[in-house]
Amino acid sequence: MQIKLRKFIAENDFEQKEIDLFKRVLINDISIVSENEIYSSGYVLHSLEAGLWCILSTETYQDAVLKAVNLGDDTDTTGAITGSLAGLIYCFESIPEKWLNTIVKKNEIEELCKKMNDVYGKAEI
Repeated sequence: MQIKLRKFIAENDFEQKEIDLFKRVLINDISIVSENEIYSSGYVLHSLEAGLWCILSTETYQDAVLKAVNLGDDTDTTGAITGSLAGLIYCFESIPEKWLNTIVKKNEIEELCKKMNDVYGKAEI
């Protein structure tokens, strides 16, 4: 994956300052960064790095999300990013049932999801 990213960056006209900003996720291996160097401040780049770090340093949906919120600071942002990515990777069924049962207005949210799937689930990409 890193080779493809480096090739993509080299073949496109990105400003060096943009590459430098995203270096930890595009060039380096964010998964090996120590926890004390991961920031959950709410700053968009910190949140992205924290979410990716949580995903890459765990093996389950639950572990990734718990790691995200345990980073502290802007836990709702980091948790939301991590949870979204983990959901894509591990699928809905991996979310602990106990967590799902505590969602306020769960039935209404499920209905909205079904409606969205009816509209976009069949769309060709």
